[in-house]
Amino acid sequence: MLSLKNISLVSVACVMLLLGACAGQANTSASQPEVENAADINEQAVAQAAAVEVVAAQQTTEPVPSEAPAGMPVNADGETIVARVNSVEILESELNRALARYQSQIEVLDLDALRTDILNSMIEQVLIEQAAAAQNITVSDAEVQAEIDANIQIAGSPEAWQQWLANNLYTEEEFRETLRETLITARMRDIVTQGIHGDVPHVHARHILVATEAEANELLARINNGEDFGALAAAHSSDVTTREQGGDLGWFAQGELLEPYLAEVAFSLEPGQVAGPVATALGFHLIQTLEKADRPIPEEKLPMVAQGQFELWLAGLISQATIEVY
Repeated sequence: MLSLKNISLVSVACVMLLLGACAGQANTSASQPEVENAADINEQAVAQAAAVEVVAAQQTTEPVPSEAPAGMPVNADGETIVARVNSVEILESELNRALARYQSQIEVLDLDALRTDILNSMIEQVLIEQAAAAQNITVSDAEVQAEIDANIQIAGSPEAWQQWLANNLYTEEEFRETLRETLITARMRDIVTQGIHGDVPHVHARHILVATEAEANELLARINNGEDFGALAAAHSSDVTTREQGGDLGWFAQGELLEPYLAEVAFSLEPGQVAGPVATALGFHLIQTLEKADRPIPEEKLPMVAQGQFELWLAGLISQATIEVY
């Protein structure tokens, strides 16, 4: 069952992504700070997201006026189109309504950045629903109504439920559609991540993280000349949680590291091989695969790995889609 609190947390997902994006940009500066283990950072982000609670505002907020700049496309009804996703239109009125809902729930520091992030989330939702339709994944009206009935019970009365909708800037139809989208996304997530149970491929690897590509290349040359990878990691890596262990990242599955491309490289190597420099938001990495094996994912890491798997799948949809943003 999806409770009122669940829906509030769904509504701030874009904000959490925005904060994560800002953190990533900050780490690309020339004076790169020392960072923590990539896997640890991911765990911290999941914990922080789970701890977020939004208190619904007690006043309504009017949608942002829709004034299309010159040259913006419109549909047959004269409504401004802000994006097309594989020919599916996203309307400015829909975007403005979602933006107003966020403004009623949280303090917005950068309205333009939030607007962009909400639009990206709407684009992703279209792709998820298209993928669900291709697999004949649907949510019935009866299933949506059952969730709504449960939420009315939680609210205490139909009148209290209507007040909750008003406080959170939902019409009944808007909430039904949001709920349907959430249920479809949950079902696609279950399908995409069903393979993470049981024994799955893991890699045991170590890395060296530095601020510049030139420094990474210099260290790579020293490794190729016979110097010990672990000793160089201890002396030069800016990853403070792994350098004392010679850069050891431990065992990890796909979707477990903060930087998916770094994991891809590790999985592509044979034991003993070194690759790099690998550029990520954290800096430049040299990575060495030590071992490979099929292992179970620890229970406490399953949510984090599932999220990583889903994001990798979604990134694949985005790379293959025709997306136009106006």
